[in-house]
Amino acid sequence: MSCTNPIPRFQVVLYLARTGSDFPESDLRRCEAYAGAFDWGIDLIVLDDETTRRGPDDRPMLRAALRRVLDRQAGAILVPSKASISPIEGEFNDFAKRVEKASGFIQVATRRCM
Repeated sequence: MSCTNPIPRFQVVLYLARTGSDFPESDLRRCEAYAGAFDWGIDLIVLDDETTRRGPDDRPMLRAALRRVLDRQAGAILVPSKASISPIEGEFNDFAKRVEKASGFIQVATRRCM
């Protein structure tokens, strides 16, 4: 009898930005389908209510997503769009660099993959 350790599934943090009062159901489903297409596990789903009032550096929920990458519990942050992190290209790029420095990446759930 041989003991083999299964290869652990790649884990992502699913980060959703709520911009109104409704739950972003379609964004959630798109990200879940994207993760499923690559057989990625979802380590944590983060729903952030602060995206319209605060930049990426001032959002505790986004820092929590980054913490999962820093702690090696996830390898990426999966978002429905770059605007979930920031509609400002420079802010998005700065945050993406922080994720990459933590040995992770940000992945946008594109529709063509589903």
